[in-house]
Amino acid sequence: MAESAQFWIDKIQENLTNKPELAGSINAVYQFDISGDNGGKWILDLTSAPGAIKEGEADSADCTIIMAEADFVAMMDKTANPMSLYATQKLKVQGNLPLSLKLMEILK
Repeated sequence: MAESAQFWIDKIQENLTNKPELAGSINAVYQFDISGDNGGKWILDLTSAPGAIKEGEADSADCTIIMAEADFVAMMDKTANPMSLYATQKLKVQGNLPLSLKLMEILK
């Protein structure tokens, strides 16, 4: 696997730095629970610009994304469709489902 979950988490932070207005337009806290050897737990805080992502678990996330690292990497490098992953239960969403759709703006 060329990239890891951490590679893509770093890219998300880069996107936030380059487009700080995205955080304010979403105004939510996300939790990523990525399983696998190079997985981990990250908090994506979009409650204030420019937004930030850090390791850890949120006390109260608005939306939690749960998936395996291989599926996360495939989704991020656009070799897997998020809707297909969701339909096959490889991508699970807890909390506010519509917020998961807004997340695509940050993940681009």
